[in-house]
Amino acid sequence: MDTNGWDSYKKLVVHELERSNMRLDRLDKRLQRIEQRLTVVHTKVYIAAMFISAAVAGMIQYMVYR
Repeated sequence: MDTNGWDSYKKLVVHELERSNMRLDRLDKRLQRIEQRLTVVHTKVYIAAMFISAAVAGMIQYMVYR
């Protein structure tokens, strides 16, 4: 027995919740990949900054003590 269309509405709501959940799962996976890439970029920037600062310090030391 259908009570004022509640069964149809309930199925629609459940379907929409499942669809929203799948979409949120996909977004979560994309966000995780973006965070991993960002971590790699940060690491590369820090390593480059370390080498540049070592090179600059070496050049300054060379100029001062030559």
